[in-house]
Amino acid sequence: MSVNDGHYSFKVYNYFMTINFRINQDYLIAHTLISCKEHDFSSEEHKKDIVAFQDHAWELSKDLYNLIPERTDAETILRIGDFEKYTKMVGQLDDYVNKLKQSKEFKVILEQTEKYRQFCEREWGSNYGRISKIIQELTQFNLDKQVAVFITHPSQRNGRSIGLDKIAWGHTEDWPNYTVVYLWHEILHKYMDNTDLNHALIELITDYELRRQLGGPDYPPFTTGHERLQKTEEILLPHWKRYLSSKNKNFTNFQEKVEKLTDL
Repeated sequence: MSVNDGHYSFKVYNYFMTINFRINQDYLIAHTLISCKEHDFSSEEHKKDIVAFQDHAWELSKDLYNLIPERTDAETILRIGDFEKYTKMVGQLDDYVNKLKQSKEFKVILEQTEKYRQFCEREWGSNYGRISKIIQELTQFNLDKQVAVFITHPSQRNGRSIGLDKIAWGHTEDWPNYTVVYLWHEILHKYMDNTDLNHALIELITDYELRRQLGGPDYPPFTTGHERLQKTEEILLPHWKRYLSSKNKNFTNFQEKVEKLTDL
């Protein structure tokens, strides 16, 4: 493990895919503090510790707490008075975050997240050989990306693809292989344009077919993923089943074919 400027950096090399599992303390603090709603929690485990850290940050400065990205909005300028006062307050965030890093409440969160980071790294490494073959067989993609995965607390929901080379991730392990299935979900977003059709295809590949091949349930019904995509997935299902049974798969051709479906 190497520590540089608050970043914990780890690398796992498997075949051509390079995954760097990291904790960025600044991002971890921001994500932990903005994830306050009931839906933001993926489990009750450690929730008391998370709320204790959120309460500590609020008590330290509710004004600066509310300036954390996603907690603030344009109307903040009106509440503070003017843009000059706003920028002055933003300048205080660095000191605020540094104080939070030194708090016993945050050190508990960091320790729990580090244990989870190690779990994610082990799960990825132990499953990569088998899963990469499944993904390659289904998509024929060149699995040669270099991706940094920024880990957040496992008791809070997180999962998004950021640009070409970053993923933000955190979630409790709801079922076996949950983490690796959804990491591959986010990775595939880096190979496909961001459309609802492509998102539905990614769910078919990872949330359903990959999970099934790793010992998960058959489908349909479509019980995970985004509800808004389920109708599209039902329309795609017969085409998808034929694709799965074909001997010479060509995912690019399959994409082009389903894009022409008039009922999508």
